[in-house]
Amino acid sequence: MSAWDIDSLSSVINNFSQYNDDQKATICSIMNNSYPLSVLENQRNCRRRALANTNTIKESLSGAVQEFPAYILPQQLRPDTRSLKKFGLVFTAGGEGERLRLSLLKRGVPAEKLEDFTKATFPLPGFYGEMGTLPINLAMISSFCKQAGCNIPVVITTGPENSITARVIPQLLDRFNNFGLKYVKVIAQEERLHLTNDEKVVFTTIDGKLQPVTQPDETGGPLMKLKKRGSGGTESILEWFESSGCTQTILMQATAIYEQKLLPMMAEALGDHDCCGVGIMRKCFPATDPFGTYVKINKADQKRVIILEQDMRNDQTRSVVDSLNGFYLPYNTGFYAFNNRLLLENDLPDFATPPKEILPELPRAPKIGYAATDLISRARNPVVLAIDQSMFGVLKTADDLEMLSELGKSFGLETICKNR
Repeated sequence: MSAWDIDSLSSVINNFSQYNDDQKATICSIMNNSYPLSVLENQRNCRRRALANTNTIKESLSGAVQEFPAYILPQQLRPDTRSLKKFGLVFTAGGEGERLRLSLLKRGVPAEKLEDFTKATFPLPGFYGEMGTLPINLAMISSFCKQAGCNIPVVITTGPENSITARVIPQLLDRFNNFGLKYVKVIAQEERLHLTNDEKVVFTTIDGKLQPVTQPDETGGPLMKLKKRGSGGTESILEWFESSGCTQTILMQATAIYEQKLLPMMAEALGDHDCCGVGIMRKCFPATDPFGTYVKINKADQKRVIILEQDMRNDQTRSVVDSLNGFYLPYNTGFYAFNNRLLLENDLPDFATPPKEILPELPRAPKIGYAATDLISRARNPVVLAIDQSMFGVLKTADDLEMLSELGKSFGLETICKNR
């Protein structure tokens, strides 16, 4: 079969018989243009591998000894902005912030004020210029460049090419001249179909148009995109970093703000390690704790550090205690520093989330993509930088806006933004 037709789509599209002839013709055109048979089969195969990988992780815990991973405490480091000279920085800004948008609507913010809404650019009330988290971060990096006498290359990853973030963020950068940074690139994430449990494609109507239900390529999608060359074989982001003298990368969330010493601290902590994940030590470890957990798995004389999500952990995971300081296993922040060679030589495995909603009327099904957490499991010599939670704040809902504004001021970031 060289192209989709109405007959072949009847077994591929969820509830295909409910559509009229014109709708079926529209769906056929969309599928042939964006999801030909080879693309759909590839995404189905990725889904099968991802589900198999989930089972493999669960099986790997059977008979394994779980141990505390190697870690570094902030007091062991002497962070300096010059440590960032060999690093490229990646800020992930793909989330359009549906939770934040809904919480703002509940607060009475008019819907028309949220038409070009993105979480990373939404203004913090009372902060200088009502700047959002992404502009604040870029101003901070620009300040680092001046302090260290270098030009740190920065990449911002947005949602897929047709997303609001992919449109709004480049406009913001143009308007503010990249916030004083010399080297900035914006790259859009890939997206995938959110298939049903029987691997069918779901269509829905958005603004009067039939569209397939898709989702961005999960948290590891931006990492895999760093390896991908552009059209015509243009250099990848990692190759661009290399040409700029950067052999290492720091990955951060654009929707958070940070104490200024955190990024230099991550650079120092990486040292000769191939990957450094940032974690927070637990003083207790209840079964309901929702955060991913750093743990060293020792099985058949093979040791590796992985991040276990809540549905993967067991009683042994929650009982591991550091004999030196009495902490339980550290939980993951989603911030990483790594040697570029680690990513160049290792693809992230296919990853399945716990079941998520496709449409309200359909059974929940896993989303498929890549997980940034799998970067640490690929490392041969990883380490965890154990920080205090007070060193950063993350934007999730409208309740966080005032807190982040005050936190940014306490970190000295407002002064940086005023003087940029």
